[in-house]
Amino acid sequence: MFDFLKKTYLFGLGLATLTRDTVEEAVDDLIKRGEVAEKDRSQVVEDFLTRANEEKDKLYKTVNDFVKKAIHEMGLPTEDDHLALKKRVDLLENEHVTLKKRIDILENELRAKKDDGPAV
Repeated sequence: MFDFLKKTYLFGLGLATLTRDTVEEAVDDLIKRGEVAEKDRSQVVEDFLTRANEEKDKLYKTVNDFVKKAIHEMGLPTEDDHLALKKRVDLLENEHVTLKKRIDILENELRAKKDDGPAV
């Protein structure tokens, strides 16, 4: 699994670092070898860059799907799980503060009743 991710990362890195200059140099080399006509140069460059971007997008989706599946299979919490738990903790903390205030009020009322009680 990690070998796949490593190879995919390296391939994606190669696509990401692919620049117009690099593509133009490669196309110029193809022109010199007679594999591409000079008149088709700009179209071949654009086609190659478009395909490279499409492949990069496909690769991103593949890796993203793979990682999501791996996270699910390992039982790791997702960002949504984390946010749901955080919301629940926030609600419980607010409830705790409310209950603590209510307890303080009741304790004060109880003390006041003891102090005001009949003197013996």
